[in-house]
Amino acid sequence: MPQHHWISKLFGFDFSVEYRPGKLNTVADALSRREPAPAQVAVMSGPTFAFFDDLRKELQEDATLRQLRDSITEVRGAPWRVQDGLILRSNLVFIPATSSALATVLQLAHTSAHEGIQKTLQCLRADFVIDGDHALVRDHVRACSICQWNKTESLHPAGLLQPLEVPAQVWTDISMDFVEGLPKVHRKSVILTVVDRLSKYAHFIPLGHLYTTASVARAFFSEVVRLHGFNRVHWARLA
Repeated sequence: MPQHHWISKLFGFDFSVEYRPGKLNTVADALSRREPAPAQVAVMSGPTFAFFDDLRKELQEDATLRQLRDSITEVRGAPWRVQDGLILRSNLVFIPATSSALATVLQLAHTSAHEGIQKTLQCLRADFVIDGDHALVRDHVRACSICQWNKTESLHPAGLLQPLEVPAQVWTDISMDFVEGLPKVHRKSVILTVVDRLSKYAHFIPLGHLYTTASVARAFFSEVVRLHGFNRVHWARLA
């Protein structure tokens, strides 16, 4: 059996797949063969050589920072080291909390996207090490006017879905829903659907609009309770 016939039988549709050359399929061919857009260069802000030169100069001229630089290996041990006048932890550059370069580093990490605390931290930690960086980034983001203007609500992700228990008997657990906006027939434009969750047996009850609690209850009793009894239907879940 050809593959296209097998696919049509599998999904229950009656169709066939035929090859159509691109010269004949002009509509799709025009969309798939558009001229490529001109090349663009994406520029991402980052530290420059001048920045590292200024940081290296500050570590040399400031007495407190120079003492920190000279004792960092003894105080913190591996993987801390000093290389080319900079303090490194592995391959990341350490920025002291009292350094004037701290504000520049935070600005570089944040202004590339303005995507909140976690994204800024991720960008910052790719190149630098800062003591207490989470608190510094949090305060910096909260003080950013652009982030406050475009602030999005941050919520914890939803928990795991909790499936409903399988009913033990038919018509002991039902679901109800309303289908509205239908063409009016005999002054009815709403369908009340009542489905038994175990057997999936359904009742479709026409209602008029506007319907009320009393009219829905009357329809429910006359079409569902009349056939399946009232004592067996314990409760209904509104979809």
